Amino acid sequence: MSAQIHLWAFLQGIGHYPSGWRHDDADPAGVFTMDYYRKVGALAERGMIDAIVYGDQLQSRGAGGRTPERLAMPTLDPVSLLAAIGSGTKHIGLVATVSTTYNDVPELVERFGTLNRITGGRAGWNIVTTAHPATAPNFGEPDLPDKSVRYAHAAQVVSDCCDAWDAASRPVLVQAGQSGDGRDFAARTAEAIFCPAATIEAGIAFRSDLRRRIAEAGRDPDGVRIMPGLSFILADSEEAAIAKDEALLALADEALCIEYLSESLCFDLTSFDPDGPIPEAEILAGTLLPKEDIARALAGPVSEGLGLGAFAARYVRTPRGHNVFRGTPEQLATTMIEWIDAGACDGFTLQPAYMPGELALFVDQVVPILQERGRLRKSYPGTTLRATLGLPE
Repeated sequence: MSAQIHLWAFLQGIGHYPSGWRHDDADPAGVFTMDYYRKVGALAERGMIDAIVYGDQLQSRGAGGRTPERLAMPTLDPVSLLAAIGSGTKHIGLVATVSTTYNDVPELVERFGTLNRITGGRAGWNIVTTAHPATAPNFGEPDLPDKSVRYAHAAQVVSDCCDAWDAASRPVLVQAGQSGDGRDFAARTAEAIFCPAATIEAGIAFRSDLRRRIAEAGRDPDGVRIMPGLSFILADSEEAAIAKDEALLALADEALCIEYLSESLCFDLTSFDPDGPIPEAEILAGTLLPKEDIARALAGPVSEGLGLGAFAARYVRTPRGHNVFRGTPEQLATTMIEWIDAGACDGFTLQPAYMPGELALFVDQVVPILQERGRLRKSYPGTTLRATLGLPE
């Protein structure tokens, strides 16, 4: 039997594209209503998707003390959103991103134990250690702990939580670390791993590395699902999909692009001349993020002589390491199968460009093709997330 494709859906905000909220088939107002989440849950479950994932953000939105005015990136409490989705669905998994650095063990045990019990075993915990330095002051601390300290603490927190949970309340453990520390932590802990992979070669390299680390940790690599991100733009032809993508990107005007870049660099660029040079010295002096990381991000555009506005417009087109597919439903189904058969992944974490319209296109047009080709189930194998992932209960 051909390998089955696992599908997750990362549905943060109103879509993967910063301009997605401006698309006619997006519903930016809906994300603040219960009805929106029930509809999204029903749509994803109709598409036989394993699980919905929501992220979290503990730092204040914005750079340099300025709240963006043109970005629509709401970050609501993921556990609350997933509980709402769970109330209207029967099978789909519910994966919430929650930090080990700023949540204590009793709280984590209670929140995930409750979610898993009331949904009949459908909860998952995307374990993060929190990397944004602006988070620490919100918890009365001047700085984040060092990365190695955060991961060591996370390992202890997860161990203590697992000791407290019984089989009926333990969620599926998920991780998305990309550094050496993050990969080692995932290899020791995770049952599913979310990662960026822009190419099939990158996917093969990541999955091979993680499977090696998992085996070295004394675990079975076949008991861990590796799920790279996949954003997509679908149309009746490849040319039409590329044109649709360009039109969607064009909805990000210059001011929106600069706000998006400001947030990514953690430095307010809105007071600088878009036609002027990239203010490299000012960014490096003022950013809250590690200066060596920001310097690497700026080196290429600065050496090219790009202006600030041009750099911001290019940055909006950058998928942050994830694969962005543009083409027909048939082409996408073929591409997904090629990745699976090449050993690049166990499935995909879908990141629709805008919500809910692009996810609906995937469910209505790509899912039937995968099912016809025998690569996606037509019914759920059970009622728990572990059953859906093929993991031991």
